[in-house]
Amino acid sequence: MSLPFSSSRVRQSLCRAATLLVLLGAPFSVRSADEMVVIINPENPNVIDRAYVVKVYTGAVKGWPDGSPIFLLDYGQDSELRKTFYTAVIGKSPAAMRAIWSQNIFTGKAMPPRVTQEDSEMKHIVASNRNAIGYIRASQVDKTVKVIER
Repeated sequence: MSLPFSSSRVRQSLCRAATLLVLLGAPFSVRSADEMVVIINPENPNVIDRAYVVKVYTGAVKGWPDGSPIFLLDYGQDSELRKTFYTAVIGKSPAAMRAIWSQNIFTGKAMPPRVTQEDSEMKHIVASNRNAIGYIRASQVDKTVKVIER
């Protein structure tokens, strides 16, 4: 019995389908019971999107849309959350981010983010500073901070 299509066409179709499934699943790879979220102070009236978050974390912008300065927070270089954040949200590797920030600091373009070690510290600083921005595990969110990006 002869099939109406060749085995190479079947293989190509399966590869395309697998690629599509991988690509469709990629944005959700960070999603879990402990997904990360970008947070700001609840009193901060600025509305920003993911593209703005990327500009903030790469040092391309230093202020909120209303003109007030941004107080940028980050985790230490060995933090798994930092690695995941840079890869999933910023779209850059931790090594690329180190290079970007080294250049920003060397040229005087931007000051490096303040480094925190724990979600509770990051959340406390954001909750107490209207201009702060950071990211924490979604499970740590409460009414003291506002989520702007998932």
